[in-house]
Amino acid sequence: MKKVLILGGSVLQVPLIKTAKRLNLYVIVVDINENAEGFKYADEKHYISTIDDYKIIELFKKINADGIITAATDLPMRTIAKVGELFNLNTISYETAMNATDKFKMRNELAKHNVPIPKYCVATTKEEYHDSLKKIIGNKICKPVDSSGSKGVILIDSKKNEDEAFLYAKKYSKSGEILIEEQMIGKEVSVESITIEGKTHIIAITDKLTSGAPYFTEIGHYIHSQLSQDTKNKIEKITIDAIDALRIKTGPSHTELIITSDGPKIVEVGARLGGDFITSHLVKYATGVDLLELHIKQSIGSTLPEKFNIKKIGAAIKYFENAEGYLNGISIPDKVYDDKNLIEVAITADIHSHISQVSNSNSRIGHVICSGENGSKAMDNCEKILKDIKIEID
Repeated sequence: MKKVLILGGSVLQVPLIKTAKRLNLYVIVVDINENAEGFKYADEKHYISTIDDYKIIELFKKINADGIITAATDLPMRTIAKVGELFNLNTISYETAMNATDKFKMRNELAKHNVPIPKYCVATTKEEYHDSLKKIIGNKICKPVDSSGSKGVILIDSKKNEDEAFLYAKKYSKSGEILIEEQMIGKEVSVESITIEGKTHIIAITDKLTSGAPYFTEIGHYIHSQLSQDTKNKIEKITIDAIDALRIKTGPSHTELIITSDGPKIVEVGARLGGDFITSHLVKYATGVDLLELHIKQSIGSTLPEKFNIKKIGAAIKYFENAEGYLNGISIPDKVYDDKNLIEVAITADIHSHISQVSNSNSRIGHVICSGENGSKAMDNCEKILKDIKIEID
C-alpha cells in the first residue's frame, strides 16, 4: 500500500484526507493541534507543526512515504518543496515555493516576466513604510508578505489609518515584512488549475464576493464565472503566464486576479489547492474534475490524463454574515435540508463562543454550498437558504 503524508489536519484538509483514503492509500497526517479534525480520518497522526522542516524531514525518513501534500495553506509548501528535493518526490522546487509564498518575491518574479500586477513596495520598519506610501498614488492595500486567508490585509484610504494599517499587517507577518501596493478596483476572480509535466490546464474560473473595505475577506464564490468569453480568455492567458513565471512545473495552482480598467491583474498565485471549499466542493460539482484526486495521484507518481472533459453546471458557496458578540444559537429549519439544490450546510463556530466581525477567513462561522443551472443561480440558491437560517448573537 502506498503512503502519503499530509501536512495539516484542519477542516479544510479533511476532504483531501478522505480522498486519499478513498484511493486506498495509507494516510499520515501531521498537525500541531492535537484536536485537529483531520486526525479522525488518518491511519497515523503526529503532533508536529506543518512548518517544522527538521521534524517533518525526520518523520519522512522513518515512514518512507510515496508523496507529501497539503491543501489550502501556503507556508507548508516550503516544507513540502524541501522534502521533495531531498527525497526526489514530485513536488515544486524550493525556489518556486519561496516565490509563491512570499508576496514580495512573487511580485518581483511576475514583474520580471511582464505579468500584469499593481504597483508595489515592501517595508519592515515604520520609516520604510511611510516612504513607500509616498511612492504610490491613491488608496493602497497593506498586507503581510507571508500570510493567507486575508489575514492582515487592510485598505489605507486616508492618513488617519496609516499607522493602524501598519500595525495590523505587521501583526500577521512572520518575517516582519509587509507589502504596500496600489488598490486595484474591479471584479475579483480566482482560477483553479493543474500543471502536468510543465503544461498548465485551466479547470475553472471562480467569481468571488468579498466583504469590501477595509479587510476584503472572501464571503462567497461561484463557478462558472459569468464574465464574457473574451475576458475569460485574457484571465486564462495571464494565469498561465504567471504560473510559468514562478516556474511551477507540477501540481495545482490557485490564482487570484482583479479585472481592472486596464485589464486583469494578478493579486497572487498559490502553488497549491484552493481553499474555502473551492477546490474540494465547487470545482468538483461544477466541472466534474476532482483536483484533490488528481493532486494525490500526481504526488505519488501516477499518470494523469492529457485532457479533461469539463462540465458546465453551477456551484456556489456563501458564508454566514455575522457581527461581534456571543453566538447563542443557529436555527436551521428542516426545509433547508429538503432543498434539492443544497450540497452542504455547515457550522464552524461553537455555540456560546465569542465571535468577531468577519475580518479574515478564520472569523467566519459557517457556510452554505448549493448547485444551480449556472454559477449565478447557484449563488441565488445559497442566498435563499441563508434567509431561512436564524443566527442569534448577543
